[in-house]
Amino acid sequence: MTNLIYMTDSYRTELAAQVVSCIKKGSGWEIVLDQTIFYPQGGGQPSDKGTIKGKQGLATVKHVRMLGDEVIHECALNGTIDEKESVECSIDWNARYHNMRAHSAGHVVHEAVRLVAPYLDPIKGEHGKSAYIEYKGSLPVDKKPLIEQQGNDLIRQNLTLKTEFVTLDELQKRASYIPEHLPKHKPLRILSVGNYPPIPDGGTQVKSTGEIGEITITSVDNADDHVRVYYAIPPNESDETKNDTCQSVDSTVSTSRHDTGNQAIKVDQIMTAPQFIGLLLDAQRNAKEFITISDKSAEELRLLLLGPKSELGRLTKQIRQVPASDRGNVGVVVNEVKSSIIEAIAIHAAHSTTSKPGFDLNWADVTIPGIRPPEGHLHIVSQAITEITRIFERIGFTRVRHPEVDWDYYAFEALNMPPHHPARDEWETFFIDYPGKPPGTRPGLEATRRKQIVLTPHTSNGQVREMEKGKLPIRMINIAKCYRRQSDVSHVPMFHQFEGMYIDKGVTIGDLTGVFNFFVKNYFGPDRNVRLRPFHFQFTEPSVEIDINCGICLGKGCRLCKEGWLEMAGGGMVHPNVLKAGGVDPSVYSGFAFGWGVERAAMMKSGTKLDDIRLLYSNDIRFLNQF
Repeated sequence: MTNLIYMTDSYRTELAAQVVSCIKKGSGWEIVLDQTIFYPQGGGQPSDKGTIKGKQGLATVKHVRMLGDEVIHECALNGTIDEKESVECSIDWNARYHNMRAHSAGHVVHEAVRLVAPYLDPIKGEHGKSAYIEYKGSLPVDKKPLIEQQGNDLIRQNLTLKTEFVTLDELQKRASYIPEHLPKHKPLRILSVGNYPPIPDGGTQVKSTGEIGEITITSVDNADDHVRVYYAIPPNESDETKNDTCQSVDSTVSTSRHDTGNQAIKVDQIMTAPQFIGLLLDAQRNAKEFITISDKSAEELRLLLLGPKSELGRLTKQIRQVPASDRGNVGVVVNEVKSSIIEAIAIHAAHSTTSKPGFDLNWADVTIPGIRPPEGHLHIVSQAITEITRIFERIGFTRVRHPEVDWDYYAFEALNMPPHHPARDEWETFFIDYPGKPPGTRPGLEATRRKQIVLTPHTSNGQVREMEKGKLPIRMINIAKCYRRQSDVSHVPMFHQFEGMYIDKGVTIGDLTGVFNFFVKNYFGPDRNVRLRPFHFQFTEPSVEIDINCGICLGKGCRLCKEGWLEMAGGGMVHPNVLKAGGVDPSVYSGFAFGWGVERAAMMKSGTKLDDIRLLYSNDIRFLNQF
């Protein structure tokens, strides 16, 4: 069993150990030690690299993995290393420290996500080149800036990262969540970010959030019922300054007067505001002198003089060496210096342009507008989906995803539709032949559910699937494609629908009416009128249809609406049989559900004035450019 030193000291870079075994495997070697500071790949964190040095050989560690209760160091060996030999271990600290910061950043991102979307359940994390935290559920992409803001607030607070070894009972009592598979051969450990609830952790961590640096949330990627929050951190400080040698600020900054793209800023660990401002003004003077003799383009000058590797860029990164009380004043000077350099570049570029041979302002009419390149935009249906999603988010509905090709059990039978219900007629529904024998059952899914496959005629197939997750209350919106054998001015074979469902204790038809009114007033406009009509749907009881006065004729009657009103949606209270099919007790919970056509909603929006739904998919640029 290998003693895991990195679990108690992430900052240790060297260790004396004894070789348990050294075995040749293929073109490389596998070394097992009695103790190790090398982190084995796992938990989303890459393994450490470094060297193992013996008396007669040097092993370069390329990868580390856990096998049972032993840590395997995969190496390239130069010379020989013998069993029971004492060796010196040394890790690649730069790579280790970056991995530590990335791993700790993952915990900070998780806490930020929990602050923004506490309903999400974590699944796994990846802290390598493409770092992300994955959750079960969905997350609106417009929450990305808020998550980034919350994460960087935690970093600015410089919260302590504290690790503790615990028993399984302690872990279950204290951790905010527990992974499905706990490591069998590693001690159980939890990590707390400040006073936030601890979570299980077995990797290497920095001591405080301030070491991480500013976090960037690069993307929020929703897929099926999972969402990944991708993030990035800045490189290690040593990555950017590893060729710089520190010297006292009293000595001259070593620069080549006109080699501003490659010079290094050399500052002491502690600087006064006047000293730092003096260096800023030196950088400003050097940049302007360089501009006057340069023949480079404005963009090249901008990158050379204001980029992250420029004299000013490197100096700006050292502002943290100035006392905190003076940084505000220094920051003002930084912005003034940048502005002056930008202005000098613009003047130089204008002079260079007018000085070029063959350029004659006498015939060049600079007042003529430029030719604007073609610019596209989202399709009107995509615009409608985004707007609908945002409206329902404001009242707590979460966007989910469910299959568009599904077993007929979820599309019909689970929704209280018997086998011979008219909706199952082949003239209404697209059925798909399943090749071969249907796959075997899984726990909780009887073989009778897997009979036929359909292109879902409605998004209601997501109702029972959402209930089967077993998490109440439910407040979801499912937006997806639907398929029916219909085509006329108000129907197309493929259309989009958004399904809403709310299940909780004490939900009534009044709640459904309130949601209808909220959506109609926010999407169609405050002057649009709504009426509810009693109706019958197999999966709701009681059931209603919702109409809205026509946006084309404003209720007078036209080709589209016929009598001034257009049917927009169906809904009602979820039928007890549907609740039972989803594993929900109808004596305790109630709920409502509704389905709207996205295209119909877009057509009826005030000012749109579309009288044929098929126009939306005509691909006529003249039509689409109007939206």
